[in-house]
Amino acid sequence: MLTSTHPNLPWKFKAAKQKVVLKPGEVVPIEYLVENLGNKDSTGIATFAYYPKEFGNYISKLNCFCYDAQTLKSGEEDVFTLVLMVDPEVTKDSKTKKTKEVTIQFNFFNYKEYKENKENKI
Repeated sequence: MLTSTHPNLPWKFKAAKQKVVLKPGEVVPIEYLVENLGNKDSTGIATFAYYPKEFGNYISKLNCFCYDAQTLKSGEEDVFTLVLMVDPEVTKDSKTKKTKEVTIQFNFFNYKEYKENKENKI
């Protein structure tokens, strides 16, 4: 599990467990620990990616903090949970059936900057 935060967001963000073992078809909650190290409230938003990309058709995020703005008060700590499932069909696809490890990556960045950049591109 890879986690990172943009330098403009003073948060500490990491997976509670660096490695999670799951079986296709199993619904698994994965916890992430987050803390606002800044001296004021801040809002972040996370993107989500996984590697290898061939798993895209087989990973279902049943509940995710990603793509939703999350606000933490100065010094506040929280636990964000991702609930996912890997479709059992992954074991039948020639591109994925021999893969034994998938990497999940989250990147948190400043929501205000994200929103401004998005509005400037429209």
